[in-house]
Amino acid sequence: MIPMQPVHVWESASTLRALSDVESAARFLLERWPASYAGTKLHRAARASALNVLTGKGSTAVFRAAMVTAAKEADIYADPPAEPEKLLPGHIAEPWRYGKKRRRR
Repeated sequence: MIPMQPVHVWESASTLRALSDVESAARFLLERWPASYAGTKLHRAARASALNVLTGKGSTAVFRAAMVTAAKEADIYADPPAEPEKLLPGHIAEPWRYGKKRRRR
């Protein structure tokens, strides 16, 4: 398995899929790609780039860029979901509660 930055695509109208390795992305290009966009110039370029990575001749960054471009052409590209809010530690979120206490005179 060759990992890469995830590419999010709509597999169906209600199913979002994150492709995070080259093998699953290449399989998606071959088996699950919308029929009306299969064989376009960008789709063929993404497939060729996947083959280059799988044979050790290409980079995952180039393949990911080709995959994103082809997915945008096919209108199945999805922006990555927003990260959940991260809770801050108390001393950062509410510093007045954890600071030094002043003595009253």
